[in-house]
Amino acid sequence: MSKFWVITSQVYKRRVKTKSFLVSLLLPLIIGALIFALPKIIDYFGGGDDPTKIAVIAENPAFAKVIAADKANFKVDKKIETEKQAKNALKDGDIEGFVTITPLGKEVNAVYTSQETAGNALMTALQKDITTVTLQQKIKEYNITEKQLASLTTPVPVKNELLSNDQLTNSQKEAMSAAILMLTLVIFIFVMSYASIVAAEIANEKGTRIMEIILSSVSSTTHLMAKLTAILLMLLTQIAFYGLCIAVVMIGGKNTEVIQSVLDQLAQFPTYYLILNILFVVLGLLLYILLSAIIGSMAPNVETVSQFMYPMTMLAIIGYWGSIAAANAPSNMLVIIGSYIPTFSPMMMLARMDLLAVDATGIFISLGILVLTNALAFWLAIRLYRGNVLLYTNDGLFKTWKTSLKYAKRD
Repeated sequence: MSKFWVITSQVYKRRVKTKSFLVSLLLPLIIGALIFALPKIIDYFGGGDDPTKIAVIAENPAFAKVIAADKANFKVDKKIETEKQAKNALKDGDIEGFVTITPLGKEVNAVYTSQETAGNALMTALQKDITTVTLQQKIKEYNITEKQLASLTTPVPVKNELLSNDQLTNSQKEAMSAAILMLTLVIFIFVMSYASIVAAEIANEKGTRIMEIILSSVSSTTHLMAKLTAILLMLLTQIAFYGLCIAVVMIGGKNTEVIQSVLDQLAQFPTYYLILNILFVVLGLLLYILLSAIIGSMAPNVETVSQFMYPMTMLAIIGYWGSIAAANAPSNMLVIIGSYIPTFSPMMMLARMDLLAVDATGIFISLGILVLTNALAFWLAIRLYRGNVLLYTNDGLFKTWKTSLKYAKRD
């Protein structure tokens, strides 16, 4: 047991001190901070809050007065009183546009003239201000009291009643789909990074041809288990670090609108869903780590690891794209089938589960298949490792796999 912990400690300390681990630890935090800060950055550099310089051409001075009072949207040049003056000012760049308001029977006709297409926000603000003036005029004309006006303009409340507590509203589905895409992307990145670490860690010693010396002092099972434990401790360290950061953000910003919205979304789900999410993530990562250990033991050296890892990389990519499909169409037949395949279920079933698109039976069947596959992968890794680490063939992945199976049968 002492040899086991010596190997585990050496691998763990060596790996966590690398620059690549520190980058992988901090990069998601930087990306997350940029995502949250993006709206403020856009507001700061965009300059979209500056009022638009315009002129108002209207016989009724009330229109110019109301629009000028809307200082958040408009800056009215009061010196311009005629259409000819407005066109000259627009041509010289003194204003960005002018609105011409003329009576049309009992209604009002308004035309905004500019050299560039006006945005929806500007047109909506103009419409609101002009409507305010015409409404005030009609109130006086029709002798409508404030109570009558309030009665006419009060909107009728409409409630959204759900037929089941196990359904999500459209806004909740949109928010959860976005969260799923972020979570599955994190899983995919973890899979690719840790799978490469495991395969390279095992293939590295084969390339230096010192496995014979190592296996003379420690069993192949102990050697493999120690390396896998070290990698899993790395993974748990990273997950614990992110968990701590999330807890600090949640506690520090619990009174903010963003954090409160996240907590409200999480409150819609049963408590055991959090445990199921963690199980799918951990078991999915463990499965890919075990497969990477098998593949790494078959690679003759570090340089060929990427070639041997290609089929598994494709499986991870299919699983990730499958999760995107599941977030948009969780009831699609291909998505349903994929959510029960162990290499895809950590991402695809997780997406269907968080959208409440699958019942508890389906979830536990998928989880059970994933657990059994992990057990089989662990048994294969132990069974094949001893022969594979002493196998220095350049025949490619599939031929090496056949040779590895023959060696395992002899043992």
